[in-house]
Amino acid sequence: MTPSRPGGAGPWRLQVVLLGLVTIGAYGVVLYGFGAFVGPIRDDTGWSNTAISAAFSISTLGGGLLALTTGCVLDRLGALPVLSITLVAGAALLLVSTSADRAWQFVATWGAGGAIVSAGLFYNVTMAVTARITVEADRARAFSWLTVIGGLASPIAFPLAGALLEQGDWRTAVRWMVLFMVACTLPALGFVRGDRDVLAAPAADDLAGFPDVRTALASSTVRRWLVASSAGLAGLVAIQVHHVAAIEATGVSIGLASTLAGVRGLLSLPGRAVAGSVASRLGVVNALRLTYLTMTLGTLALVAAGAIAWVWLFVVLTGLAFGSVAPLQGLYAAELYGQRAIGSLMGMQQVMLGLASAAGPLLLGLTIDLTDGYLVMLLLAVGLQVLALTSFRPPTTVTRSA
Repeated sequence: MTPSRPGGAGPWRLQVVLLGLVTIGAYGVVLYGFGAFVGPIRDDTGWSNTAISAAFSISTLGGGLLALTTGCVLDRLGALPVLSITLVAGAALLLVSTSADRAWQFVATWGAGGAIVSAGLFYNVTMAVTARITVEADRARAFSWLTVIGGLASPIAFPLAGALLEQGDWRTAVRWMVLFMVACTLPALGFVRGDRDVLAAPAADDLAGFPDVRTALASSTVRRWLVASSAGLAGLVAIQVHHVAAIEATGVSIGLASTLAGVRGLLSLPGRAVAGSVASRLGVVNALRLTYLTMTLGTLALVAAGAIAWVWLFVVLTGLAFGSVAPLQGLYAAELYGQRAIGSLMGMQQVMLGLASAAGPLLLGLTIDLTDGYLVMLLLAVGLQVLALTSFRPPTTVTRSA
């Protein structure tokens, strides 16, 4: 008789909700909160935008590189060591950054703290744990829950950071935001069992999967998936960074462009919510292809923009696609990699995605300066989505242990 997976049909719900809160706290500070702090830090210290942005770039790249380490620890020791060590080390370094007197001190401490947090509390870990605590029948719904809750990070973090900045200086505001992250993560330390119980009593599908990173990279299906997911994310993040200015370039006011961007962000929530249902109906491969196709068509709508209707089409299509891509990529990865070493393999994937997230906005953004417009950038983003759409295969290569 196959042992039941811990969590089964019921307890996984609480654990996934708590993992969603972890996501809100981590993304809220390291990603979204940072955006609110850049101006106040510059105005208070006189440090350059370049220096302050370097802290964010280091945290992004460092988090991607460290993700492989946190994934290995997750596979060997379980969720609790990863979450707890990450929280303590990351929070400590972020708090130290608020006492920096020189730019290099801030860059070093924030960059290191942000890298640790993003490596251990971002989706590469929370999705891997979610895959571990659910059976296949529940996994699509669980991933939707996780990403819908995690999607609240932006609408919570921006106003919270703004309110804290209005009450005091940026150093105090950052400290409170770090405490917010701690408060969001602590409940998970007590209730999220992760894969400790799974390793003690493995379910049948825990015996399926690539045993290590080297074996996985020998698979052409895995390599094609890494190309697809990296290309898709590079284009998506580039659009995310530059879309407000690109909308404004169509002739609308900055106020309307910002409002449309806000609507686009809100549409990501229903995109996340329906991802599980779409995957259940169409299969995760077809659902993911539909998402990449939707992103392609939406971006083309902005290329064609002249009438406001085309801009709205961009907002609706890419907003929904932006929301659905994270849970669907997580589901595909869980199905492709199997459960034996999913932490390490999700970490490997995060290394690639971290590089893509950093490179996409930079390289595509260069074309804006070189061409004095957004057409080339948008067309390159379309090309990356087409590459993502056409390069990955159904996950049929997972091996089984003897």
